[in-house]
Amino acid sequence: MRNEVGVVAHPGGCRNAATVFTRSRPGAGDTAIGRAVGAAAARAVAVLRAGVSTA
Repeated sequence: MRNEVGVVAHPGGCRNAATVFTRSRPGAGDTAIGRAVGAAAARAVAVLRAGVSTA
């Protein structure tokens, strides 16, 4: 398991907390996991900033 959390600060003072929980197979590459975590966090923050409903 690999879990990441961070705060994304935007111009104008808006901040969002981003948390991503992952589970991978033994021996999975850290680079690929890191890219997946970054992509998931970026998508979540983009949705929050756009005010888009995911329902």
